[in-house]
Amino acid sequence: MAHTCRLSARQGLPLLTLLIAGAASFFVNAQAQETVPENAGDNTETAPIVIDMAAPLEPERAPPPPPEPSALGVYRNYIQSMEANGGAFASGLTEQLLGLGLNLQALDRHAEAAAVLKRGVHVSRVQSGLYSADQIPLLRAEIRSLIALQRFDEVDEHQRYLARVESEALEGSAASIAALLDQGAWAEQAWELKLGEQEAHLEHLARSWDYYLLAYNQSVKLYGDQSPELLKSLEGMLRLQYRFADLQRQSASQSSFGNSNYRQTTALGGAFRRGEAVLSTIYGLKLQNGSSAGEQASDLTRLGDWAWWMGKRSNARKYYEQAWHRVTLPPPDTQDESGATAEPGATGEPSATEEPGPTANETEAPSAPADGLGLADVAGNDADVTDDAGLPEDMKTPNQNAADKSSDETSVASQPPADDAEPRGDGASQPLLAIELGGPPVDDPVMRAALFESPSPLPDIDGIRALPPFRRDATGPLVVQFRLNESGKITQLERLAVAPVEETEATSPDTDTETGTEEEEAVAQPAIESDPNVDRLLRKMRKTRFRPRFEGGKPVATDMIVWSFDLNPTGS
Repeated sequence: MAHTCRLSARQGLPLLTLLIAGAASFFVNAQAQETVPENAGDNTETAPIVIDMAAPLEPERAPPPPPEPSALGVYRNYIQSMEANGGAFASGLTEQLLGLGLNLQALDRHAEAAAVLKRGVHVSRVQSGLYSADQIPLLRAEIRSLIALQRFDEVDEHQRYLARVESEALEGSAASIAALLDQGAWAEQAWELKLGEQEAHLEHLARSWDYYLLAYNQSVKLYGDQSPELLKSLEGMLRLQYRFADLQRQSASQSSFGNSNYRQTTALGGAFRRGEAVLSTIYGLKLQNGSSAGEQASDLTRLGDWAWWMGKRSNARKYYEQAWHRVTLPPPDTQDESGATAEPGATGEPSATEEPGPTANETEAPSAPADGLGLADVAGNDADVTDDAGLPEDMKTPNQNAADKSSDETSVASQPPADDAEPRGDGASQPLLAIELGGPPVDDPVMRAALFESPSPLPDIDGIRALPPFRRDATGPLVVQFRLNESGKITQLERLAVAPVEETEATSPDTDTETGTEEEEAVAQPAIESDPNVDRLLRKMRKTRFRPRFEGGKPVATDMIVWSFDLNPTGS
């Protein structure tokens, strides 16, 4: 048994003191972690610890760029190899630069693509000459990238150079005609964008006319004067006639001094005849290629639209009447013994409903035949294409006269005649063109409804329409209602407020009808907020001339038309 000795008081006291001090320190530290410090304010509360689980614990890092397609690396390596072996202008380098540029375009890397393609054009010029055909695909691709980058001034410069290259490299071919049509369309767009100095804006339209005229003359040589291929250039020439006539009318409206009235009246009459010649050529060309009665009615309606828009009401009514009778069978009592029917305006004798013909003083130009020869007054020949053929009198030298034009020239689609009356002396009826009608009329209710059942804003031609796209109902975000008189002018126009339909107790099927009616009456009408874009649209609608609705071949007024527009279709 082991011997144990008891600690004396002298030995045990220090040990006990150490144990008590350690325990006290432990309890003080534990209490300090669970309680508020003594020096904190009496009203201060312990702030809770909040962890936002939605916020990332670390800042987000940008995702790594997608790996570059292997095709780009292949093109770059091949280009470097060709340059190492053959120099900066090695043979075959332009094809590789074109391929690299097209691949960059497909990735929407247009700035890089434009730089690569620009170098390709330079290499092609050094290798093959200033107007080599090898440049054409490179130039066209570079232009597409510049358009995507919205560098339109550079686009116009490149288009002008491309036109010179195409005229040298593609002359006399179908590709040359297609290139001229593209150049004409771009010059129209350049005019709409108002590119360059203000003095040069009209030059865009003159240049576009030259391109379409060259395309027409080359099409005649390549395809013949009866080919439907001529219609492509004729449609471009028709759009330009609307634009030229609009500028001519603006000039006439801005100059009201007596000495210039006769000249302006004569110029407006000439503008009307030029547009009429283009339209009659289109009609005759389609007729010679077997157009149906419905197609003839559509082309005659376009002639009527042009006359209506230009303020030639008598001419317009005759064209509209001819179009109506192309798709409407006459009453049985109008047929002769052989079964043929006499359509109004088809012969030299006026019908009972026709207005008196023009006097000798009103005749301004000889009638154009329907076989297309009337276009000679507008188009001229190959020797005249650079002499401003077909341009209005005060636009024969656009670079000289552009400075005299108003700076706020607007689109042709937005400027109608000033009022319902015929414009000054120009409103007099002019001799109707000798339109040949092909075959007997037919009963075509579909075409008749499409042309005459609903009013249409003029011009009704793609590219120069008067109004933005619309629906003939109230389903769009902007709804308007208006009245039209028989002259195609708006007499009343207002914007309708469209409130969103919400499911409430008043509209619930379980709600009592009487209660719902009382609540609906108590709800205030939605307020219409003022919007500059909407106000601009309403002003344009008031100025726009419409083709009116027709009944029995005659224009009639239309009561309360409801249309809707979406002025922000992309949602941007």
